[in-house]
Amino acid sequence: MEKRKKLIRIAIAASFAFIFYGCDEIYECVFNINPEIHQKQLLVGVVGERYQDFITAEVSNEVNDNDYDYFFDVIGELPPGIFYDVNRRSIDFFGIPEETGVYRFRVELFVEGYDYHGYDRSPTCSESTVREFTIQVLD
Repeated sequence: MEKRKKLIRIAIAASFAFIFYGCDEIYECVFNINPEIHQKQLLVGVVGERYQDFITAEVSNEVNDNDYDYFFDVIGELPPGIFYDVNRRSIDFFGIPEETGVYRFRVELFVEGYDYHGYDRSPTCSESTVREFTIQVLD
């Protein structure tokens, strides 16, 4: 009898979860489907010399991660003379560094999924992720 009560409580809790969160959200969290920025140590730059490097991203544990739109934001200070451009699932850093130093910044990623009504929902358990990076510029 005690086992049956426990099963009923679990069924009720699962029903409330499906009603309030929807099946998709639970599936996405159980299987850890989240936006992910790959960890990478960026190249060291040299003042007056061309610089180029990139950071990539994906939706982890999702075979169709190319079906999502990726929105990046760079927060913090890039070295003077270094710029960035978003290229689908990556951010490309490029330019000619003008000043020495260690420049720390964060990259934030938002991912949106497409449905028949447009881009109006997050396809993942969490809506965004942030990772910190550093570019060092030498003489």
